[in-house]
This record gives sequence, C-alpha cells and structure tokens, in this order.
Amino acid sequence: MSAANRITKLIELLREAGLTGAVIRSSANIYYFTGYRGSGLLLIPLDGLPTLYVSPLYYELAEETVHEGIQVIKLEPGFRIENVLDGLPDSVKARLGYDSLSAEDYLKISERLGGSMTSISEKIWRLRMVKEESELERIRKACEISSKCMELASEIISAGVTEAEVKAEILKEMITLGGEKPAFDVIVASGPNSSKPHGSPGDRVIEPGDVVVVDLGAVYEGYCSDITRTFYVGSKPESDVARVYEVVERTKHEAENATRIGVKASELYQKAYETLSSAGYGEYFLHGLGHGVGIEIHEPPSLKPD
Repeated sequence: MSAANRITKLIELLREAGLTGAVIRSSANIYYFTGYRGSGLLLIPLDGLPTLYVSPLYYELAEETVHEGIQVIKLEPGFRIENVLDGLPDSVKARLGYDSLSAEDYLKISERLGGSMTSISEKIWRLRMVKEESELERIRKACEISSKCMELASEIISAGVTEAEVKAEILKEMITLGGEKPAFDVIVASGPNSSKPHGSPGDRVIEPGDVVVVDLGAVYEGYCSDITRTFYVGSKPESDVARVYEVVERTKHEAENATRIGVKASELYQKAYETLSSAGYGEYFLHGLGHGVGIEIHEPPSLKPD
C-alpha cells in the first residue's frame, strides 16, 4: 500500500468520526504515513494536500525521503505547534484529531480550538496493526538479523565472560549484518540477574551453573524484531531449572497451537496462564504473553488479560 493509500484510509476513518483533519506528532506515525524518519508535525486535512512541517535541521532529509503527494514546509526557529494551527482555515481546525501530544501542547491547542480535539490513536492502530507485505519483509529481515545475533550469543556465553562482553559482541554482529541499531537496549542477565525481566547488562562474570537470559532486537529499514532466549552454562542443569524450562517451552507451544483467526489475544494469555498455573508457576507469570512488532518495538495486539 502506498503512502497515499494509507492517508486515504485514515481520511475515511476521520470522516466516519465527523472530524475535519488530523495532527500527527508521533515519529512512528509520521514515518508510516510519509516515509520520513524524524521529528516534525504532519497535518492531514480531509480535503487538500497533507503537509509535513519540520525544523531546518530536518528539512533536507524530509525533502529527500517524503513520499509523493506530501508537501514539506520548513519551520522558522522557535516554532510552536499552535503557530501552525493558527494559520489553518476554520474548516480544517473545526474538529481535529490528534495522535500524541504532550499535556502542555494539548492544553494550548485545545484552548485555541475551543476544546474540539479528539484522540485518533486507536484509528491509526487499526491501520498499522495490519501489516503490508513490504512491512512483513522488513520485519522478517530484522528477525533474521536478530536470530543470527542470538546464535552468536549462544556460542560466546560461557564461564568467565562478562554480561557486558556478550552485549558488545551482539551489537557488533547486529551492525555487521545490516541492522541499523538495536530495537531496544540489549539485555544479558545472568545468575541472580536472570530473574529481572528487564535487567541491564553489567560487569558480572558469568559462572558455571548460571541461567542466562538474552533479550535482543534489531531495526531494519525502520522495522523492529524482538527475540528472547534462555541459556544454561554447563552440561547438565539442576532439576528445578530443567523443569521450569520444560514447562515454559510447553506453555509456548500450547499458546502457538491455539493461535488462529478469531481467537482473542486475552484467550491466548489465559491459555498460557492456566498451563503455568497447573505446573505451580502461575504466580511467577509477571509479564504479558507477547506483543506485536513493527515500526515500534511494542505494538498491538498485546497478549494480556482484558
């Protein structure tokens, strides 16, 4: 789907909601609708040309990357969002939708527009949740890069190596393979650190008998991947470690087998929770079962309770 088609679909949703236009501030949404990756403000009226407003710092980049059919305007230094809206015709700013505004910007704009601002985040997610083939290809490539990074991690995790050293090698491999950057801060958590879902790698030296959790993701052409793996350092894990691993693996497979069109995300979560609970580990299920990925690392659907 072209950027023009994406904007057309959004305009259809705006019309259905009785809105007269949209103010897009989220960098992810701006990229989705324009192809430009940077900060700015995208104005989409029901009728007329979509306009991307950017600072002088980003003007050249915007001009080079924005899709056809979107005009780019260079803002003067010190611009404020309300200044842009002041110059719009009343027919456009009568009832605007917005995706992401700071509380300060919302209050300033809402006051000038008489409180006629409506959140359209859910409408935009309705579009972004359904990935086009070009998006899926980028996600697949990001996953491929992440998988190879995880293979490297499995080779270098050993007694005597620090968490930070493992992270450094992962980052080097990621860039070498064509990743733009990590999708989030790479997690390498060993031993007592492995119980922290989002622990940060440090100078802890990995020891024999450690459980090591590695959580990583790559960005490829603006799209993210997210992979987590658990490793054991040694030849034979203790019985409780082996049992937890087996239960989690079985839970994952059961949730995968239950995944099909028409099944609610919360039902998949509940399936996983029941499997873990029956094995005595329900109280330790602190995280959601999963989430979507795309331009952002966490996107709908979110596999969690209703």
